[in-house]
Amino acid sequence: MPTMNDVAKLAGVSRGTVSNYVNGVKVKESSQKKIQSAIEQLNYIPNIMARELKMNRSNLVVFIIPSTRTPFFAELTHKMQQALREENFKMLLCNSNNEIKEELEYIQMAKEQKVAGIITISYSDLAPYIMTELPIVSIEKRLSETIPCISADNYSGGKLAAQKLVEKGSKNLLVITRSTYKTEVNYGQRVTGVIDYCEQEGVSYTLFDSRTHEEEFYPELADYIGGLARKGFPYDGIFAVADQYADFCLNILESAKYEIPKDIQIIGFDGGRMYPEQQRFVSSIRQPISEIVQQSVHSLQLILQNKEKKVYQTQYLPVDYLEGITTRRM
Repeated sequence: MPTMNDVAKLAGVSRGTVSNYVNGVKVKESSQKKIQSAIEQLNYIPNIMARELKMNRSNLVVFIIPSTRTPFFAELTHKMQQALREENFKMLLCNSNNEIKEELEYIQMAKEQKVAGIITISYSDLAPYIMTELPIVSIEKRLSETIPCISADNYSGGKLAAQKLVEKGSKNLLVITRSTYKTEVNYGQRVTGVIDYCEQEGVSYTLFDSRTHEEEFYPELADYIGGLARKGFPYDGIFAVADQYADFCLNILESAKYEIPKDIQIIGFDGGRMYPEQQRFVSSIRQPISEIVQQSVHSLQLILQNKEKKVYQTQYLPVDYLEGITTRRM
């Protein structure tokens, strides 16, 4: 079985440099490439258990997400695993189904297993249950002032969506959202951005705001859009707070023989694709997934390096407009 000394000899570096590389300590890029090449050639397996005992924690990072069923969460999960692996962490994926009970169980498990830390997307009221000694980074929702929060700029994204619809010729907008206490930080901010833009620019808009959970939301939305479509759809632009809602509207309206985007333009939010080569997708406000991932991992590393408590401000990252098939090309 190859040893660390064998790796050092083949890579032409010292054993200490190999040890630093294996344990996540930064070494020169040229040395990184040589060491990684030697590890792969020798099929060297680091003594992870010994390293973890020395560090008094594992190299596991728990990633808690509410769902894996949307392209956005799927892409986020994929890129998070890649980014953590590059920093010598292993990711443990936990799907909470957007339930606080499951989130708390995962957090307790993480604490008992002495994981390196947690990166979470939670829309629940976790603040009273958070153990501050456990390194945590939150995505989108601010959990406490001592926990870093990384988020797309949802408010600016809403304004950008309304601006694009108007620039492309829409004059009467329908804004589709779903309001529960869990959607205030994302959907709520997106809608506020749209409304502020419309009121500032004198654009007519109507708000479809369902207070249901997602299972009941789709039948309610289908009845609403379908009913309007049968009478003569009165809007020439739709902003939906999520791509899946935008796509749902697209299918209903096309079934009712409306031409999209000639008759009605639609913009969603997230900008994820089912697969990288997907050609037919709704126009959307694209969340900066790679930047969210990189900042989340970076923030976790900073916490691990500096154990002192610190007050963090939410870090908002800029969004972009993604042209799809549901808006007119100008």
